[in-house]
Amino acid sequence: MLTTDVIRQLPEYSALIRARQRIIWPLASLTMTAYFALILTIAFAPDFLGQSLSGGTTSIGMALGLGMILLCLVITGVYVVYANRVLEPLSAAIQQKVQGQKS
Repeated sequence: MLTTDVIRQLPEYSALIRARQRIIWPLASLTMTAYFALILTIAFAPDFLGQSLSGGTTSIGMALGLGMILLCLVITGVYVVYANRVLEPLSAAIQQKVQGQKS
């Protein structure tokens, strides 16, 4: 039976950890930066966010809020594509090795 220490020593496991960190840090940083920029703008420039975009009823704040939601959807899509193409094959390779050693 394999222990977690043996699994951690597999080269595929190390590759999985590196690949996951390679995508998580940039996407998390982008999300946090956009979120805190929006929150700080709300805190320190509420008048700016209340201005109309083109003289209508839609304000800059509404557009930025919608932009934040769309950014999060795009980031989620990027992660899903990366996970399907990179992370899942590495995970499957680890599972095959583990099942092969159990038999």
